[in-house]
Amino acid sequence: MKKINLSLQWTVLIAAILVPASFSHLKYGFGQENETAQDDEESNKFVNYLENARMLLNQTSVEYRNGNFTGAEELADTAYLDNFEYVEDVLEEKGSHSFMEDLEHMMREDLRELIKDKADPSGLDTHINATDAKLVEAIDLVKGAE
Repeated sequence: MKKINLSLQWTVLIAAILVPASFSHLKYGFGQENETAQDDEESNKFVNYLENARMLLNQTSVEYRNGNFTGAEELADTAYLDNFEYVEDVLEEKGSHSFMEDLEHMMREDLRELIKDKADPSGLDTHINATDAKLVEAIDLVKGAE
C-alpha cells in the first residue's frame, strides 16, 4: 500500500511541475504575439494622448471665442503638459525629432503667446487648425510604426 501511495505522490509531484510549465505560454503569450499586443496597447495609449490634445485645443478655441482667456490658456497648457508631452519621446523614437519639436513649439509657445496677446480669434483658430493637422500626422506616425 505504501508503494502505491509513494508512486501516487511522485506522479502528483511530477504533474505539479510539468503541467504549469506546459501552460505557461498561455499566461504569457507566444512571444511575438504578446509583444504585438503590448505594442498595440502602448500605441493606443499614445494615440489617446494625441486625441485628448486635439479635443482640448478645440475647446481652447471655444473658450477663447467666449472671452474666457484664462480658461483657454489653461486648456492649451493641459493639451501640452498633460497629453502631448507624454508622446514626445515616442515621436523622436519614430525618427521625427524635428516634427516633434515643431509641434511642441506650436503648442507650448506659439499658442500660449497668441492667447496672452489676445490675438484675433480667427488667427488663433488658424493656428489651432494647423496644430490639429500636425497632431493628426502624429497619430498616423504613432499608428503606422507599430
